[in-house]
Amino acid sequence: MKSLEADLVQAGLDDHQLNLLRQQHTHLRGEGRSAELGSLALRSRFLNLDDLVDSGSQEDSNVIGDHFTLQTILPLEFCRRFVCVPTEFSKGVLTLRCAQPLKAAQQDRIRQILRAPVSALKFLPSSRQEVCDLLLRIEQSGSVNGLITVLRHEGLEAGRLRSLVYAVLKEALSLRASDIHLSRKGDPDAWIAYRVDSVMRQTHLLPELLMQSLVARIKIEAGMDASNSRTAQDGRLTVEHEGRVVDFRISTQPLVDGESVVLRALDASLLPSLGALFPGQPKMTELIKSITNQTGKTGGLVFISGATGSGKSTTQYTVACGFRRDAMNVITVEDPVEYILPFAKQIQLQALVKQKAIELERSILRQDPDILIFGEVRDADSARAALAFAESGHLVISTIHANSVLQVSERFLSMIDPAHRTDSEFLLAHFLRVVIHQRLVRRLCSCAKPVQGEMLEHFQSQAVRLTGGLIQPRTGLRHKVGCTRCAGLGYSGRVAAHETMHVPAEETMRGRFVKAFKSHNLELPVDLCEENGVDYTSRLQTLQTLLDQGMVDWPSVLQILGVAGD
Repeated sequence: MKSLEADLVQAGLDDHQLNLLRQQHTHLRGEGRSAELGSLALRSRFLNLDDLVDSGSQEDSNVIGDHFTLQTILPLEFCRRFVCVPTEFSKGVLTLRCAQPLKAAQQDRIRQILRAPVSALKFLPSSRQEVCDLLLRIEQSGSVNGLITVLRHEGLEAGRLRSLVYAVLKEALSLRASDIHLSRKGDPDAWIAYRVDSVMRQTHLLPELLMQSLVARIKIEAGMDASNSRTAQDGRLTVEHEGRVVDFRISTQPLVDGESVVLRALDASLLPSLGALFPGQPKMTELIKSITNQTGKTGGLVFISGATGSGKSTTQYTVACGFRRDAMNVITVEDPVEYILPFAKQIQLQALVKQKAIELERSILRQDPDILIFGEVRDADSARAALAFAESGHLVISTIHANSVLQVSERFLSMIDPAHRTDSEFLLAHFLRVVIHQRLVRRLCSCAKPVQGEMLEHFQSQAVRLTGGLIQPRTGLRHKVGCTRCAGLGYSGRVAAHETMHVPAEETMRGRFVKAFKSHNLELPVDLCEENGVDYTSRLQTLQTLLDQGMVDWPSVLQILGVAGD
């Protein structure tokens, strides 16, 4: 335990946080439950996964022994073909039980189809019957396809339906899916689809009756009304996967020919660190740290903007995790609450009683907050509440729908009724601190290769012709290839391409910005310069950094810029 605690301290935990984790660990043991300190540090967002891996405190957690996860590494159809089954994956070594020795060609074939970076194979002899029995149990108890087969042929038994619900959730997490889409329609349109790296993949086609039963079971598990398919509903359920707890936010929507069910994965343990959120951008990392290290109640507004699905909430929660929530009073106001944030007080607006953000102002201020995390500014009430909290000396971090940094203030003020607009403009000019606008770009898989020779020259000429040379492919550029890890797509995950406006808090610098803002002189990005006291980072600068580091490819950059390549 002592060496593990030392690893956690080395990873960035302080004595106070370590003491809190010890108390949680002792409490859970008293309840007959087990939880490692490293897992508790992740759950409390004191550390992120990168910190734990770098410190070595997660050494033993790299062992994978559950059959469902192992099946994603080596698909069942290949296990049946070679009469073998994976039983453990640890430190790059995959252990397989085999009914007969595998020939060199068969071993090479297995290495080609593996869906994980395996450095070695270890074979354990076993009887054919043992391997076949184990494969059958895996099919019938864990895999989505196996459960679908059993339910189709042996009836819609409630226990198996429940197993199918959680098998779908775990399969989605194994595939890194952000959303699960279920279409409750007639045959042959009842699909389960996963959204991976912003791309929808239709994965499982179900019989109509089975899909109806599956949707009803999901509603039951999420505490929703399973008999109601005529009105939209919201729910939530939780699944344990690979030692971590993952929440799913559920939304149903009636359709003319059925019903749509969408489950959004909210895995707080995988919230990116600042370095992963803004890779290769130390200036941006320092800016966020300066926000989270703020002391005293000076007031301020931080807006994170972008379109739906652009990662605004992820960025907002990553910033929120940077605050010392064990030493500060952090309150969130959301509709609905997305990630559970330990040591924060999270408030969900109650639509059933038509509760509004502005009505919570007085009661929240009596809670003595230090930081307010405002889910989204979406109407006049939430806009006025955000201004009121900032004016009372609190730092407010919120999201807003806008198409650029400059449009944020225009969008915000458009929500305010004319009678309060002048006062609101004054407050916005004085308390605005940071505006981030982001779009997501597909991140290249590690299998990507450097762009050289004629291809590089072609991209460089494209840059001059299509962007006027404002952004330039250089020697760090890479192009997609595709491998088993990325399912041949060439991309793995996404990265934020942002533009950012930072207005310093110093009065001498801020005065010039307020004057320019109130006279409506900030109309173009070029106006956001030092003479107005503003530090501005353009999206072109961010994309250039991502290109130079080989994180994104040239076609993806052109797509973000809205330019058609040739």
